[in-house]
Amino acid sequence: MIKLIISVLFLLSPLHTLFSESEIKYTHIVTPGECSLDNITTNQSIHILEIDPTQYELKPVKALDSGIGRESVLSISDRYGAKAAVNAGFFTIGGSFDGKACGALKIHEWYGLPYKPRGCIGWSSTNQNPKMDRLSVTTYANYDLNQIIINGMNRPRKKREIILYTPCFHRTTLTNPDGVEIVVVNGIIESIVKGGSTKIPENGFVLSIQKKHPLAKKFRTQKSLTITTEINTLTGSTSSDEWASLDYIVGGVPLLINNSEKVTDVESELATENFLFNKHSRTAIGILPNGHWIFVVVDKTEFAEGMTIDELIDLMAQFGCVHALNLDGGGSSTMVHNGVVKNSPHGDEDEGEGQKTVRRVSDAIVILPKK
Repeated sequence: MIKLIISVLFLLSPLHTLFSESEIKYTHIVTPGECSLDNITTNQSIHILEIDPTQYELKPVKALDSGIGRESVLSISDRYGAKAAVNAGFFTIGGSFDGKACGALKIHEWYGLPYKPRGCIGWSSTNQNPKMDRLSVTTYANYDLNQIIINGMNRPRKKREIILYTPCFHRTTLTNPDGVEIVVVNGIIESIVKGGSTKIPENGFVLSIQKKHPLAKKFRTQKSLTITTEINTLTGSTSSDEWASLDYIVGGVPLLINNSEKVTDVESELATENFLFNKHSRTAIGILPNGHWIFVVVDKTEFAEGMTIDELIDLMAQFGCVHALNLDGGGSSTMVHNGVVKNSPHGDEDEGEGQKTVRRVSDAIVILPKK
């Protein structure tokens, strides 16, 4: 099937010749179908947006402008008056942490961090020349001349873990009562609370420690406690210093194209075999040689078969991407253009029992006219 796609795309390449520099161009490609055993014809349905970043502002937006909670891509797009939008990073569904970003998400401040090696795209609000690389992050609490490794940020606290909660997450930590929570204001420990769901100060953070952790009784009020975030780049194509100053970072999995080369070690980002090698709806982001951004959504419906990650890599390479990254897919894959959902989102078994639905997501990338 991928050969059929490439033969169709050959007639369209390069994409940036299809429209004037000031336009957002939407293209829909449906490959010729094949009949399955039950006589249902399956195609590959591919939706494409190309954007000139000199004409438009691209930025990630959190659903409901909050650390938790979800909102449809269409609702986010309408709320921001966007010309177009696509779903972005991975997230938690259900429970108190519904809509919590999983992996990297930075919108001026960190909502979530990639503690596993994961592909990421990052850019500045003033210079939308993005970087892509595979990142991992280590976070430390600096206390009493020691660096203490933090196990996670803005997520549920598990046994023998230390989790950092920041003001962009929620009003409180939403943690269970089996903890000791260190409340820090302006770099100084203001109070130590036994229990959970402690209020997060606007000018500080809470360090939540499971009460059986060996460091649970180490901290004292009125002492200094600061946080250090160490970004590690893993492919050698960018440096940690380049990422430290970026305003926006969105995580995905896996990195697809790196410096015009197809990525071959996709398993190193620790995604499941089902995710990598089965056909699913996909959302991907790429950078073309002329600096334009390209967004691609591939549908999986009863009439469209979706793609494997290898097929998606081939597709983004055929478009000529210098860099490309897979974002959240499945029932989250949604593309909006001019106030209309252009693809055919299908919620998974967790929403609508597989019926066609526009899933609410944690965050989206919106495309806005430059002021």
